Amino acid sequence: MLITVAGVPAHPLLVHAVVVLIPLAVLGAVVLAVRPAWVRPYGLLVAAGALAGAVTATLAKLAGDQLEAAIDVTAEFAPVIAQHGQFGLFTVVAAWPFAVLAIAAAVLGRRKSGSAARVVGALSAVSGLVAVTLTVLAGHSGAAAVWGSVAG
Repeated sequence: MLITVAGVPAHPLLVHAVVVLIPLAVLGAVVLAVRPAWVRPYGLLVAAGALAGAVTATLAKLAGDQLEAAIDVTAEFAPVIAQHGQFGLFTVVAAWPFAVLAIAAAVLGRRKSGSAARVVGALSAVSGLVAVTLTVLAGHSGAAAVWGSVAG
């Protein structure tokens, strides 16, 4: 069964949410790591963005797998799709630890301002940078797969 939205495969629609939510949440996590005093007013917003990014990355991966199964993939195109799928999987795998750390940083930052909150905030920012890097790689490989022949 192919996940669709108004008759269109959901994968490209979900991907747009991923490429917006994860980088914005990472930007927020980096800012909060640099300015721990802002965790109390903005930490939950960053955590919600990171969680939404992880959920949409997971849904985009599932919808992408379904889309791949629904189309005829030529032998020459199969490695391109496989690479894109791997980057998508790596994005999901990186997005969830980022979301968990962002949530932990928000909770700890609201409870106390000790070194544990700062360490978890820094770990959240670093894991977010990994997630955003993989998001860019997955997005680039997908865009190259779809649009590479048009752009030359």
